[in-house]
Amino acid sequence: MKTSDLVELRYQSKSVYDMGILGLTRILHTAVATNTRLGITGILSFDKGYFGQILEGKRGNVEQVWSRIQKDKRHSNIELLGISEIQERRFPKWSMKLFDVQEFATTFPQFSDVVSGMSDRDLEAFNAMGRL
Repeated sequence: MKTSDLVELRYQSKSVYDMGILGLTRILHTAVATNTRLGITGILSFDKGYFGQILEGKRGNVEQVWSRIQKDKRHSNIELLGISEIQERRFPKWSMKLFDVQEFATTFPQFSDVVSGMSDRDLEAFNAMGRL
């Protein structure tokens, strides 16, 4: 695969309603099936009503999923944070993983202020979702 064929797309958005465990499980189930079929890997985080996601794969496949995400009525204020060419995947083993909030903050220190503001109860719930 040429470098230009492999991209990473990052975005954030706001949930239009309280997702709950069942809602997040449905999203993960669909994402894993779709991403496996398209050869896409990545991570998803959900905290206090906000999604953050990183998708990586062939440009055309990532853009196909991005198009679906933009039309998804479960969230609003969808903001593309960037799309860039990459030489290798950061998450090659995960067709989609709900990231543990502490792992996420360690891997992406620019979000550490969000994590530090979470209550212990929120942290426990978020970490439990990551183990699904």
